[in-house]
Amino acid sequence: MKELNHLIVAFDGTDDSKEALELGIDMSKKMNTQLSVVYISKEKSLNPLTDQDQTPLISPVHSYPVGEMRNYPAIPVPQEQELNPESSEVFPDKSQEEITLETEANRILQHHHAKANVSVSYGEPSDAIVSYAQENEGDLIIIGNRNISGLKKLIFGSVSEKVSQLSTIPVLIAK
Repeated sequence: MKELNHLIVAFDGTDDSKEALELGIDMSKKMNTQLSVVYISKEKSLNPLTDQDQTPLISPVHSYPVGEMRNYPAIPVPQEQELNPESSEVFPDKSQEEITLETEANRILQHHHAKANVSVSYGEPSDAIVSYAQENEGDLIIIGNRNISGLKKLIFGSVSEKVSQLSTIPVLIAK
């Protein structure tokens, strides 16, 4: 049997993922392994304070007639964003959802006196979890299992099921 040195826990803030995290913490302590917690976001959010160089100044999609000039691109008006001063300094390039989930994962880790690398990855959840585990040399993926209805599960499948099919390393589904 292969020795487990690095456990990867998929975390999205649901009760199932909290159970998976607690199981991962317990296993990591007993086996003295490295622990990583990853939250998957479908899209990387653009933070106007940090990603201004990636946002076009003029958008040809939004144009208005100006005098005799038709389809002249309008310059977008910057929107004011409410920011928690502490959050913007500590996590300048993360969305509020990412900050909240990272804070929750860290709270659970601190409660159990455990240390882990907590990070965010982007993409389709099942693919991104497997990719993260491969890129970070994970030996076991721990993921929660949502009780979704039969029809929804039949049509869409579950993330835990897809991860177990895609992964080349063992997957533990916490129930």
